[in-house]
Amino acid sequence: MKLLALSTSTPRGSAALFDAADVDLHAATASRGALSTAGPAAAPAAGARLLAATTYADLHGHAERIFGAVDEVLAAAGLPAAAIQALGCDVGPGSFTGVRVAVAAAKGVALALDVPIAGVTSLEAMAAAAFAGGAASPGDLLVPLIDAKKGEVFLAAFDGPALAPSIPPRHLPRDAAFDVIAELAAGRRIVVVGAVAEEIEALRPLAARGDALDFPDAAWIGRLAIDRLRAAAAGGERGRAEAPFDPELLEPLYVRAPDAKPAELGYTPPR
Repeated sequence: MKLLALSTSTPRGSAALFDAADVDLHAATASRGALSTAGPAAAPAAGARLLAATTYADLHGHAERIFGAVDEVLAAAGLPAAAIQALGCDVGPGSFTGVRVAVAAAKGVALALDVPIAGVTSLEAMAAAAFAGGAASPGDLLVPLIDAKKGEVFLAAFDGPALAPSIPPRHLPRDAAFDVIAELAAGRRIVVVGAVAEEIEALRPLAARGDALDFPDAAWIGRLAIDRLRAAAAGGERGRAEAPFDPELLEPLYVRAPDAKPAELGYTPPR
């Protein structure tokens, strides 16, 4: 299985292409329903091979640049677009516009090629990178953070690499983040990741840095997407596929309501 992964939820955009020969897509897509939201796997995408990956920095240019990144990884791997057999997509949280770009792009490709798609949150991709790279260990409280603007952060909390988040994605004021995290840690070692942690004085001493820790990366989105497709395939072989991956069902995870709201009925804008 050739899987293309995309991430545009933060100022860093990225694309990655994987080969996971052991995943049976027929079993993985045996049923339709809600998307799986399991936590990061202990050893993400074991056996999968990263064929090519690229990144760029351009918060406001994702719509113009993400397909160039896709072309770049396909060219590096020597493969045509028709070779893509599945997609992994960063569904947020993050920049509202950025999240929409990746979701729309991934859904468009998946629908055009009639292939499955797995959604992965930006925060769990950062958590998976931290656990796999040794920045955090089982038993630590790992908290990935993303700048939510307006004096807030998006965050989630993880107790281990194979566990669902102990705090699911949410938004908090920056000045409340440390107190919430410290209370949840209950004396455990705290590790925070995310470039924005450097801007919060109380969190700075707890921060681990690295390319895949500062921002979500398509390489880790792809690894977690492969794990979900593999788990679904195993479930399908047992006669009960655990997660469907219909592109029509993929939705962004905004966490915070957007500022723009529909006009009330009868509202007349000022002249």
